[in-house]
Amino acid sequence: GKQKLVDTGGRVERFQRRYAKTQQAQQAAKQS
Repeated sequence: GKQKLVDTGGRVERFQRRYAKTQQAQQAAKQS
């Protein structure tokens, strides 16, 4: 159980980074 939780935390962290990049890309697309 704990190991799965740690794995999920790592995935969430990666997802947040990827999501932040996507948001920046969307904002840039709106400006241009």
